[in-house]
Amino acid sequence: MISALISRFWGYLVAAGALLAAIWAYLLSRDAEVRKETYIEAKERDHAKADAIRDRVEHANDDQLREFDDRGFRD
Repeated sequence: MISALISRFWGYLVAAGALLAAIWAYLLSRDAEVRKETYIEAKERDHAKADAIRDRVEHANDDQLREFDDRGFRD
């Protein structure tokens, strides 16, 4: 009796499983694209911040740096 029911609905079960697997794979690929875009945006922000820091250091006034010249600190 059970084997007759399983054999009768086997095709539908396989089709439903394949549909669920396809939906799951689509959602995973979409999430991967979002993560990749977020990573790229974060890298762009990091580069912009690094450029801003580099510009501030390159344009630093010698008088500002001389204020701490005789403090006795060592690197």
